Amino acid sequence: MNSVNLMDASNQWATRPTDQRFESLADLRTSVHARRMRSRSQDLDLGRVHVNVTGNGIEVNSAIAPAVPSHWAFSQLAGQAGAPSGYLRTLPPALLADCLNHGIKAAGDSSVKFMTISNPEGDQPNTLQAVTSTTYGRIWDADCVDMVGRIQDRTGGRFFNPKAYDLRTGTIKPSGLYASDRDVFMFMIDGGSRLEVGPRAKLNRGFFVWNSETGSRSFGLMTFLFNEVCGNHIVWGAQDIRKLIIRHTSGGPSRFDTDATPALLAYAQASIKDDEAAITRAVSRMLPTEAADLESLVAPFKITRAELREAAECAKREEGQFASLWDLVQGLTAYARGFDFVDARVELETRAGKLLELVRA
Repeated sequence: MNSVNLMDASNQWATRPTDQRFESLADLRTSVHARRMRSRSQDLDLGRVHVNVTGNGIEVNSAIAPAVPSHWAFSQLAGQAGAPSGYLRTLPPALLADCLNHGIKAAGDSSVKFMTISNPEGDQPNTLQAVTSTTYGRIWDADCVDMVGRIQDRTGGRFFNPKAYDLRTGTIKPSGLYASDRDVFMFMIDGGSRLEVGPRAKLNRGFFVWNSETGSRSFGLMTFLFNEVCGNHIVWGAQDIRKLIIRHTSGGPSRFDTDATPALLAYAQASIKDDEAAITRAVSRMLPTEAADLESLVAPFKITRAELREAAECAKREEGQFASLWDLVQGLTAYARGFDFVDARVELETRAGKLLELVRA
């Protein structure tokens, strides 16, 4: 069976430090909710922002309490000042502050949105977490974790984060849940029945959810069918990939409520028999023999003539035929597998997966 291997969860597994790893969704929820409860967001005039030198580096003063910028927020503030953050980090604190203050003054009377986090001990300055535009629509990491938690609850715990090897201890334990001071990533799989649709379609269900409340990345939801997950969280043999991206614009939070939560809930609550039936129908549904009819069939899914040609060649080479809707989906995902640019690969995989809508009840 033609397929693609998803590396998203494996990249998280390989790069996250210990303090960003969580074994349970409950532990992750406790962490991100504690951060949200200490967070404050406020619009203010950039002209009222001033950078001072302190014993530990720099501190940002504004209409709110002084705050020490995080690594990410420093980059955002430097961008507002029109200065390269990488170069600024090489300067002595006094010169760095002068350069930022000069850039802030030159930026004029623009407005920005500050997000700060209070220190839980109360004896240290607040942390400046994010500097964004005033139209930034924040989707909270805590809301994303809560969404996944509701999926667990409503499916009786059928969806869970899979185990992985722990290179630090040499043990195998639950993994796939990560959060830093600026983002969150979750990998969940369906522990229920395995889809059995003949020798070429034995698949499980899973999804990724990611977000950054500070603006380092958009909200994302990716659902998929897959063959296996190995100990370093490579997802092998992914099929029927569907992706929803929501940017943190002013309408982002409402789209999260109206689009993301219902989409994930519908995916999680759908009967596994529905997926089996859809794949069975895709295997049985023969493609039109006339090129014009085939192009008309896939036009609503934005599959181009060139992509059809490549899909046919890939399917014949790896499946031995190009006759059914399932062969077409397999051919497109095989063609996408050869793309060097990951976003382009996933975009084509997503369009290919949507073809199964033609045979869903």
